[in-house]
Amino acid sequence: MRRVWSGRARGGAGWNLWRAVVGVAYVSAAAFNSVYTLPRHDELDGYAEGAWFGFLKDFMWDVFMPNGEFFMALVIAFEVAVGILILGRGDAVDVGVIASVVWVVAILPFLAWPYLLTNVGLAGAQGALLLRRYDTPIWQMAPHTRSGRHPAAGS
Repeated sequence: MRRVWSGRARGGAGWNLWRAVVGVAYVSAAAFNSVYTLPRHDELDGYAEGAWFGFLKDFMWDVFMPNGEFFMALVIAFEVAVGILILGRGDAVDVGVIASVVWVVAILPFLAWPYLLTNVGLAGAQGALLLRRYDTPIWQMAPHTRSGRHPAAGS
């Protein structure tokens, strides 16, 4: 069975640099949320106040805020998973990119002006990664010679 995305060109150095930035940003966000946001999960009421719709405000006040530690742990796990997927290869990258775009769009109704514009732009910038395919994980991107040895290893 032929993959739907198999006709895409392979991502070059610039695409892989952008992919690394996005993937590392998600892992870094997870680290930040683990160290800073999770211990302050009860201070996220600004998102409840800023929600665009009444039912979202109710969800934030009645469900999220009383269980903020649990929900922040889910966000952190999601961010780690998305980051690792994007830094990986093949279909995993596509899954990670799609999840990242869905995430930044899904949280729009909780964001105030002008932050929502940032997320719209971010969705497009992250989604652009789907224009290429990635056959190699970021951690294996070091240059190699035809002999398979790293050029710095000497002759």
